[in-house]
Amino acid sequence: MSLTSAEAWKGQLLLEVRAVRESVQTMKTNKSYKLVLHKKGFGGSDDELVVNPKIFPQVNLGDIIEIAHPTDEYSPLLLQVKSLKEDLQKETISVDQTVAQAFKLRAYQDVIVNIVDPKEVTLDLVELTFKDQYIGRGDMWRLKKSLVSTCAYVTQKVEFAGIRAQASELWVKGEKVTCGYISEHTRVVFRSTSAMVYIFIQMSCEMWDFDIYGDLYFEKAVSGFLSDLFTKWKEKNCSHEVTVVLFSRTFYNAKTLEDFPENLRGSIRQNHEGRYYEDFYRVVAQNERRDEWTSLLVTIKKLFIQYPVLVRLKEADGFPVGYNSTAVQGNYLEAINLSFNVFDKHYINRNFDRTGQMSVVITPGVGVFEVDRLLMILTKQRMIDNGIGVDLVCMGEQPLHAVPLFKLHNKTTPRDSRAGDDYNLPHWINHSFYTSKSQNSCSSFTPRIKLAGWKDSDNSLPIQVDYDAYDAQVFRLPGPSRIQRSTILRYSGAYTVLM
Repeated sequence: MSLTSAEAWKGQLLLEVRAVRESVQTMKTNKSYKLVLHKKGFGGSDDELVVNPKIFPQVNLGDIIEIAHPTDEYSPLLLQVKSLKEDLQKETISVDQTVAQAFKLRAYQDVIVNIVDPKEVTLDLVELTFKDQYIGRGDMWRLKKSLVSTCAYVTQKVEFAGIRAQASELWVKGEKVTCGYISEHTRVVFRSTSAMVYIFIQMSCEMWDFDIYGDLYFEKAVSGFLSDLFTKWKEKNCSHEVTVVLFSRTFYNAKTLEDFPENLRGSIRQNHEGRYYEDFYRVVAQNERRDEWTSLLVTIKKLFIQYPVLVRLKEADGFPVGYNSTAVQGNYLEAINLSFNVFDKHYINRNFDRTGQMSVVITPGVGVFEVDRLLMILTKQRMIDNGIGVDLVCMGEQPLHAVPLFKLHNKTTPRDSRAGDDYNLPHWINHSFYTSKSQNSCSSFTPRIKLAGWKDSDNSLPIQVDYDAYDAQVFRLPGPSRIQRSTILRYSGAYTVLM
């Protein structure tokens, strides 16, 4: 045998060995097996998949099995082999009854079974939800480590060291999937359905105005956003501990502090422009858990009618004339710092049936606020140190510039008229705009007639028109005869007669 033929024979042998190895790793076969279902605890174990090693000799512990009906369009089920049992019937494979129902798998029907490479079905993100329990960051890290090198599917129950969670969403390359493999690079996100939530509603003067679609901003915030939020909480079976606060700032036409009653001067403040103001906070609900939040919306609507009297916008004894501030000049940072005062001491008298803190601010503005520089720095530091999330939901229309936007000023330093304004874009605030249902109906207009299609004709009007000649023809002095008033205008080679 020559050297060339020996090398060719050796190369062919290596290719055959590689092909056999790949076929073992990813067993692709068209052979059908009967699917049988078992309940949890079958055979003394809680395995979701039972495989007979005599029927599947190429299957090893830890392999990923893909199961699907040959004619169904549903997503295939991916399960991991955790144990092998020889007492299973021939030509059959057994799956947990609960898992089979979730993936539309029918008992005693033919299924196609394949071994899948874990790299091909690795998940990018796994979202776990939990309720009525406290989970620290260390426990979250341990739970994530226990899920590595395992399979996950939607609605899967996960238990580890007394921690109970459920897989709600699985993502691969920006798309939702129903099952997959968790590797070291898979990110795990924890969602608490029993958190402490503070909802602040900014009652600035825009709340009594109408938007461009005819909705009152207050109705858009309460009957729109809050109603949709509470409906979604009910669908997700959430049990948050909620506190709702109405807040606003009232400016007074006063020149000195002596214009106010002596016993109430402690709540009066003066801003960097020398204007006197007072901040108001009206607690609607505090640390409440409800299954139905509709009654709370009714309470907020009643307070909306009484609010001008509560914040001294009407005439008050001994007080100067007051008027409500705009959303830009409101007390936004002061409001969210009220929730931070509670969240800072979360470890004292800890409640072990809830996890997570969040502040939601609803404003009729667009996300632009005039704030003090030192207060902004303090708020940012407190939020990052405690890991608290702040959501800013705007009812106004999205502007063309970047938002949220802080216009900074200093209370201690006098303002220099020659210097420009100083701005800051707070990246630590989650910002969004709410779209009402009426806005969606207005933007999706459907004409009652069918518009004419594009016509490529020689006698159509040209795109380029000599408007100067046309204006001269229209505004010229009338002549004695209609025939003399006829003028032939030339438009790019085509002739049109204007009478």
